[in-house]
This record gives sequence, structure tokens and C-alpha cells, in this order.
Amino acid sequence: MQQKFSSFKHVSSTLFLFFFFACALVPQEKVYNLNEIVVTAGRTTSKLSETTRNIQIIKPEDIAAAPVNSVQDLLQYVTGVDIKQRGVEGVQADVSIRGGTFEQTLIMIDGIKVSDPQTAHHNLNLPLSLDQIERIEIVKGDGSSSFGPNAFGGVINIITKKENGKSAAVQITGGEHGFYDAELSGSFGFSSMNNHFSFSKIKSDGYRHNTNFDEVNASYRSSILFDGQFVNFSFGYDDKEFGANSFYSDKYPDQWEHTRTKLASAVGEFNVAKLVVTPKFFWRRNDDEYFLNYLNPSFYRNVHQTNVYGAEVQAAFKTEIGTTAFGVEYKRDVIASSNLGDHSREQKGIFAEQKIGYKIFNAAMGFFAYNYANIGWKFWPGVSFGYNLFPAARIYASYGKAFRLPSFTELYYNYFVTPKNGTQKGNSNLQYEESSNYEVGMHFVEEKFSASFSLFKRNGNNSIDWGKAATDSVWHSYNIVNVITSGFEGNTELNTADISLQMIKKITIGYTYLNVVASLNRENFQSRYVLDHLRHQLVVGISNELFFNIIQTWMLRYENRITGDKNFLVDIQMKKSFANFNVFLKATNLFNKSYKDFTGVFLPGRWLFAGIKASVQY
Repeated sequence: MQQKFSSFKHVSSTLFLFFFFACALVPQEKVYNLNEIVVTAGRTTSKLSETTRNIQIIKPEDIAAAPVNSVQDLLQYVTGVDIKQRGVEGVQADVSIRGGTFEQTLIMIDGIKVSDPQTAHHNLNLPLSLDQIERIEIVKGDGSSSFGPNAFGGVINIITKKENGKSAAVQITGGEHGFYDAELSGSFGFSSMNNHFSFSKIKSDGYRHNTNFDEVNASYRSSILFDGQFVNFSFGYDDKEFGANSFYSDKYPDQWEHTRTKLASAVGEFNVAKLVVTPKFFWRRNDDEYFLNYLNPSFYRNVHQTNVYGAEVQAAFKTEIGTTAFGVEYKRDVIASSNLGDHSREQKGIFAEQKIGYKIFNAAMGFFAYNYANIGWKFWPGVSFGYNLFPAARIYASYGKAFRLPSFTELYYNYFVTPKNGTQKGNSNLQYEESSNYEVGMHFVEEKFSASFSLFKRNGNNSIDWGKAATDSVWHSYNIVNVITSGFEGNTELNTADISLQMIKKITIGYTYLNVVASLNRENFQSRYVLDHLRHQLVVGISNELFFNIIQTWMLRYENRITGDKNFLVDIQMKKSFANFNVFLKATNLFNKSYKDFTGVFLPGRWLFAGIKASVQY
């Protein structure tokens, strides 16, 4: 332990000296215009200033300034988004939006659906590094009318970088607990073909017993452009081995897990007559090996393999009144598991969307008709409106139906250790969840100040949860009769970066309040997930400039769960950028608070990191 600490001191001291040596140079600041952002909140793109939904963007400068090393940690700073972690630094995290469960959020990468059919515990097994991300779009509220199943509480769409030209970057980060992160990325091209690649190796000895992890992440993307049309190919791979101390039961501190995720996709865009045709093909495979006690592997071991095959074809055309899009989707989920058994299911969908824009008024309406297993065809509509009160202020309203299919774990899991330690059993008779969603809100955007406010309500039926009677040792998956979620959300941003002699460059404040009322169909029912949500969430970000043009970012989070757990956490980063490289210091949980997101799974106290990134374009 002393040797590890001395090693870290040596590395961090060297980087610290280099950090301040670099402060003699002045960085170039980047100007970002909010109104120019193009988003994909629906089936076709639109300007952020013309959207009719609640959508929040994590912009490139937000990613660069955040004191984080992973996408999972980055999402903690978005109001309305609840990240519950078992393992740190992207090892394992559950994400939910507006009081939904972690199974009710659809995850996409460049519009490709990557949610896991075995369990949403694997939804954030992302085969790409943080450095490869251009921005992240979060659509809050239902998304089933545009994207189909599982877009129940919202959609998180990760948009990757697609810059042209030749570049190369190397980043090295070191930290306490034997942490290191080495990343190599770059791009190159010739003629009409652009290529991007990344490779990273992340490792830590862990912050307490059996929390060590080892991750390898690699990705490759290629774009072929011709006559205003393109074809994109991508492949990503993520391999994680980690100690899972008390992850699924606090009675077993020596759990261990190994996941491997592969994602391949091909996306094109072609002009056919007056149509823009966009075909998508993708394959995602996730392998999961789990030991309840790695010191005694034969005691309890699960091995799961899921394969998801998908295809989609969309056509769109523009007229004087707006944009029309329509298409079809097919997806097949296959699982081979030592515990869940071997199963497969097919999903077929037809969708259409019409966007209308006239001067200061915009509207979007659409539907997704879906066929799954033996439920037949179901229809999921959505409609939204936006109106500019004046150039800087916009009001909007939306209504939509949403649904979610049960995961393979909820359907078939069968976990038994001993009667004393309980069991967990799936329910093959589960029905799909569905909800009706309502929202009204307002956006106000000016050059240096923006604000938004919204009121929302979700009326959910047949919501799926794990539960049991107070006297029972068996957790079952059930359809709960009704869950009503209501709340409000507000966000503000003040940007003074272009005002000279201002110490504070940027301030963001976001707050979400949630109220969830569940009507249970069983007396003395204990809920595992549905009734464990944030009631109050406050996120404050402050960016200020120190001497030598050092940019310092503070991120403060206050979380108050309905269970009574309260956390106040502070993260910080100091960064100096110039020419072809930057150096940084980070501290998470600065005040060393003891906290947890799950019973028995305590998360780290203060954790210090230091690093350097060198990049070149040629």
C-alpha cells in the first residue's frame, strides 16, 4: 500500500509541476452558439431552437470541463437523470429518467439502439471512450412514438465525433487506488473515406476489498462520402473484469463479474428521387460471466450470452409545410444462458412522423405500431407543439404513449442460494408496461443566458418491479397496477466567458422534483426499484478562471431519495489547455463523504486524479 501511495505521489507531483509550468501559455477559447445545435429528438433532425420536446444537450465544452473519466459519471450532472452506481469509473451503473426504473431508458449510439435485452444493468456497457463523444442528447419523457419500445422514461442518444482530416491524440491519467487510464485515438482519411479509431486501457486496484477492475475499450468507425450521400461503418468492443463486492446481495462480498460487449453497425443515407432513404443494420453481442463467490467458483456461477440483430429503413422528404418520415424496423433478441435458459423473440415495427413549421409555430406528430410475441399489433401515438412568444422565448406542450417490453431476467431469472438468504424468481407471464405522458414547458434562450422550466406527468400501467411480501424471502417480478409520476424541472445557464475581467465564466443550475404514487395489487408489498427514486435533485456547475488562465470547474450535487438517503457531493477539475496539449487535476467527492446508491455498496471517498493529453492535427 505504501509503495502504491508513493508511486502515485511521484506521478501526481510530476504532473502537478508540469501543470503549472504550462500556465505561461494562453489557451484559445471556443465560442458555442446554442441556437445552431442540430438535434435528433425525433425521426428527423431539427434545430434545438425549433424543438417541441424537452431535450438537454451535453455539449463538447461540457464534456471537456467535467471532472469525470466516464460517460456514466458525466450523466450524473444532468437534472432529471438518476445514475445509481455499484461499480465506479463506468464499471456498472443503472440510469433512469424522471423517476422511472433503470429498465425504462432507451440508450442509443448515433441512433443505433444498444439497450440490453438480458438486463438494463448492461445498458451502459458502451464500446466507446469518453474522448470519442461529440455530444449527448437526452430526451426526457416518452419516446416510443418515435423510437419504439423501452423509450419509456426517456432516450439517451450518444453522438460520436465525425471530424474530417488527420489527427492523433494520447491521454494518460493516473490516480489513487492504483488507477490509470491510457488512451490512444486518431483519425485519417483518403479520397472520400474518413476513418476514426480509439483504444483505451483502464485499471484500478479498487478503493476497498474486491472493487478492483480492468477494462479494455476499442472502437473503429469509417465513413464513405459520395455526391452528398454517405455510408458509415462502425465496430466497438468493451471488455470489463471487476470485483463486485455486494453488488446483488450484501451477504456476499466476493462476487465477481466479467462482461464483453461488441457492437457493429452500418448506416447509410441516399437520395432516391425526392426521398432521403436511411437504412440501418446492427448487431450487438454481450457476454456476461458472474460468480457469487470467486473464491469458490463452483458455488454459484451464471453465464449469459445475448445477441441482438436489427435492421431499419427510413424514408423522408420535405415539402413547403415541413418534413415527413416513415419506415419499418425489425429486431431479434436471442439469449443462451445457464440460468435463464435459451430464448428468442422477434419485434416488428412501422413508424411515421410529420413535422410542421410555419414562422413562429412548430408541431410534430407521429406513431409507432409494434408487433411483439403474442400481443399482436399495438399503436403508440405522440404529438407535440411549440410556439415562439417572442424570439428568445418558446413554449411547448407534448402528449405521448409509451411502452416497454420485459427483460429476459424479469421473465426467466431463477436465483436460489439458501432459504435463509432468499431467492429471486422471474415471471414468464409478465405483460408489457405502458404509460400516458403529458408535459408543458418553456425555453428562454439569449446569447449569454438561457433558462427552461417544465411540468410533467406520467400515468403508468402494468409497471414491472421486483417485490415481495414483508415476511417472504422470495423476490418475484410483478406487474404493478398503476404508477403515477409527476414533477417539475428547471434549468438555467449564465455564460460570461466573453466578458473581460470576469472571474466567473459560467454558472449552471438545475433542479428536479418528483412525486411518485404507486397503487400496488398486493398488501405489505416491498418494492425494489419503482419506489426508490430521487425526490429532490439539485445540480450546480461553476466554471471560473484562476491565475495563468487555469480553468476551474466545480460540480455540486444534492440528491434526496424518497427512501430518506441524502447526498451532497462536490467534484472539481483544474485544467490548462494550449497549443497541442492540456493538463488537468481532478478530485471526485472532494469532501470525502460516505455514501451509497445501493444497500451495502459503499462508493469511494475522495479520489484524486492527474493527467495529460497531447493531440495534433495535420
